[in-house]
Amino acid sequence: MATTNRAVENGQPDRKPPALPRPIRNLEVKFTKIFINNEWHESKSGKKFATCNPSTREQICEVEEGDKPDVDKAVEAAQVAFQRGSPWRRLDAPSRGRLLHQLADLVERDRATLAMTTSCASPGMSPLVSVGPSLHGTSPC
Repeated sequence: MATTNRAVENGQPDRKPPALPRPIRNLEVKFTKIFINNEWHESKSGKKFATCNPSTREQICEVEEGDKPDVDKAVEAAQVAFQRGSPWRRLDAPSRGRLLHQLADLVERDRATLAMTTSCASPGMSPLVSVGPSLHGTSPC
C-alpha cells in the first residue's frame, strides 16, 4: 500500500515500470569503426568481428576489433583532452553541465534503440530489463 511519501510498505518507490520498447526492424548500421578523439578510425590491426542478432543468429555487420594499440591511442587522446588549456578544461562548469545533460537527454530519447542494439540486450534478457533500470541510475550490465 502506498503512503503519502510515494513509498510502498516494503520501502521501495511506488513507480510503474517503463513500457516495453517496440522491436526495431531493419535498423541501419551507420558506424562500425572505432571512435577516438571525435573521429572514426579503422583498427590498427585491421581485424574485424561479426555482430549477430541473438534471436536469429543472422549477421548484422562487422565492426572494427580494437587491440592494445587502439586502446593506447584512445587513452592518449583522453589524456590530451584533460590537459590544462584543452577545450574541455576551458569550459566553465555550467557549460559542461549543459553538454552532459544534452547527452543524457539523447540517451533517454534513444533508450529503446540502445537497449535493443547493445550488449545489455543479450540473449534471453528482456528489453524491459535492459532499458528500464538504466533510466533510474542503475543498469544490470
